[in-house]
Amino acid sequence: MRCSSDMLFGRGVMDVGGWTCCTESQDLPWWAWLVVGGFVGGVLAYFLARVIAVRRSGTTRDPLPRLAAEPVVAVVQAFHPAPLPVWNRRRTSAIGRFLDWYRGLAPASAHEAYVRSLIHDAWLVEVEYTAEAGEPIRACLADVIAGSDLPCFTVGAEVAVWSFENPRTRLRADAGAAGAPASVRCLLSEAHTGTQRAGYDLDGVRARIERVRWTGPRAGSPFLGIMEFKTERDPFGGEVQGERCSFPADPQGIWAGMAHPARVVRRTADAPWPESVKEVRLWEDSDSFARTQLIVAPIFWVCLPVAAIGFLWFLTVNDSSDAGPDGFFWALWVAAFIWLLVSIGVLVHRLSIRKDDLASHERIYRHGVLCTLHRAPWDRSGGEGDTYPTFIALDHRLDDHGAARIHQALRTWITAVTTIDTSCLDEVVPAEQLFGTEAEGGWYLPSISGFGTAEDFAAYQWVLITAPKDSEAAHLMVTTVPQGKVFRRMREKAHRQVERSRR
Repeated sequence: MRCSSDMLFGRGVMDVGGWTCCTESQDLPWWAWLVVGGFVGGVLAYFLARVIAVRRSGTTRDPLPRLAAEPVVAVVQAFHPAPLPVWNRRRTSAIGRFLDWYRGLAPASAHEAYVRSLIHDAWLVEVEYTAEAGEPIRACLADVIAGSDLPCFTVGAEVAVWSFENPRTRLRADAGAAGAPASVRCLLSEAHTGTQRAGYDLDGVRARIERVRWTGPRAGSPFLGIMEFKTERDPFGGEVQGERCSFPADPQGIWAGMAHPARVVRRTADAPWPESVKEVRLWEDSDSFARTQLIVAPIFWVCLPVAAIGFLWFLTVNDSSDAGPDGFFWALWVAAFIWLLVSIGVLVHRLSIRKDDLASHERIYRHGVLCTLHRAPWDRSGGEGDTYPTFIALDHRLDDHGAARIHQALRTWITAVTTIDTSCLDEVVPAEQLFGTEAEGGWYLPSISGFGTAEDFAAYQWVLITAPKDSEAAHLMVTTVPQGKVFRRMREKAHRQVERSRR
């Protein structure tokens, strides 16, 4: 049947010219494009300005600048009252006070007065030292000195300080302000470990305002061995996590008072040592999530572009048109090949990660220390009313008296720290760092991967603790040991895998 021209261009069919005209009439006018462009440009300019402002003001997430090669001798020049930390401005606004009243919080003025009552007198000590180029530099100690130790820093006294390699500061120059403290900062060296600090003041070093005041003075540097510094080995911004060398609550006095500790319950006779690397691998990845994420999923994403290329090849071979494939079809070819290359790159990267995981499993099996796990007397708050337990791990090879002394000393120290400052309880703390080499074999663990809330914690557990291969790594490797039927099922599965590998 042949269609007539009336049927093609009749009343019931839209005219091609009319469609083109309608499409052109829907184009935006020039002023609309100007408004859209101005809005998008304003948003981009706003975010760019915010990024520049944050970059110029600095952030405390960056490592501290590189220190000079050796400490230098500085001469005390003056003293200044240490400024208090900046209060939260939200609490001083009308909306902030309303929110405080609604949530049952203390008013801003009462809160500030309470915090001020807890803070002891503290001082910035201004010193002068000679830089490597021979230039005299006036700087304030970033260690805020407690009033009880201020007589040790008389004007003209000499102190050993660490200076930053680049004394650049983010604060404005203070030369014109009479009596204002210097904006440059330096750190007390290890020779002054016993000096009592009331906090620290790093204003201008990596951020414009960075001040911390403790509720009570404590000895030891708050920077050396605790905070991160840029290193000479990686001049492009590498950082090394230090090892904390000072703790509050007098851990040495606590250790000395633990001559007759209460016995801690431990069952060392049935210690579940791993029998093979494959068993450790099952403990580390019991639900095969890492294997799926690092191997199965990348292989699947490689198969998808391969299938797309095969489909495009089928369409190309079976194309019967005289004109051949158009530009859009070749663009699909290019996109499919780019997709394939990206997928292969992701697969290679994930396989390298998997290789590192297998090496860590081997290290856990060879060097892991089997420890009994016990609840610590402090739970971390997880928000919304949830609490998460913290733990004390004890090497099962310790004798009963040594394990009981370490366990009781750690519990006593944790209880004392929770009333002073809990910031040091957010990191893994080996007992030997607190109490000396006699306490080797105990650890405080703020969290363990895979554990739930405090109500889900079993009364008795085992873990494998492995020191990192790199001595400068920040964290220990903690591997949980399953119990009961799960442990027996994983051991049987590991035995089957070992038997298959021997065939």
